[in-house]
Order: sequence, then C-alpha cells, then structure tokens
Amino acid sequence: MAKEHSNGPLRAPTCAARMKLAAQLALRFSVEMQDWEWEVADGGRFGEFLDLYCTGNLNDDERISLMEILIQSGEDMEPPSEFDAAWSALEPLLLSRPELHRSTIMYWASLHETEPAALFRVSANMRKVWRALSA
Repeated sequence: MAKEHSNGPLRAPTCAARMKLAAQLALRFSVEMQDWEWEVADGGRFGEFLDLYCTGNLNDDERISLMEILIQSGEDMEPPSEFDAAWSALEPLLLSRPELHRSTIMYWASLHETEPAALFRVSANMRKVWRALSA
C-alpha cells in the first residue's frame, strides 16, 4: 500500500512487477527474495536493463523495480568511471519521472544519514536530485 507523502504517494516494488521482469530478463525469482532488485542486479547487464527501461512496454510498477535494479547495478560497477557513465544515463530518467521514483530517490539519497561510511556510492548524486526536485 502506498504511503502518502507531501509530494505524492511513496511507492514500493510489487511482486507482480518482479515476476514479469524476472521472466523478461531471465532473472532468478522467488517470493522469499525480500530484496530481489538488489539481489539480481548485475553491472555487466546495465546496458540491457537500461534498454528495457527506455524502450520496453513497462508499467509504472515494473519501472520502479527496474530502476532499483539499475541503481544497484551501478553501485556494483568497477571502476568508478563505469559508475559515472551509468549515473549520466540514470539521472535524466529520475528527473523525468520524479513522482514515480520519489521513494527510490529518498532511499538512495540516505537523507537522514550523516556518516559518510553509511552512504551509498550514489547518495551524493541522489541528494542533488532530491534538492532539485524539492526546490
């Protein structure tokens, strides 16, 4: 169930979206996989995931899950220059659908975290997106 937020509902991945993406992308799936998007992320498949996000016939729930996969795939990339290229593809997608990805942006921005060691690689970038959307 979506929780209301001052800028729209907060949304979470759905089982139906996960199952459809798993089938489309030949990803393992089990309802017991609590953090499915992060478990199936794969930096080596970032381009394939991005292509599906941009050109696939996806509903909003599928886009939410796929964005989480994309972000985690970017988090896992080495060297850092690969992450930078991934971020340059993700940022415009997040900015183009802020109402859809608000929950994702808030999570990865780690807005209430002050310890640098507890932040994600993408947190600084997500905080910039959050500020741009909150302005």
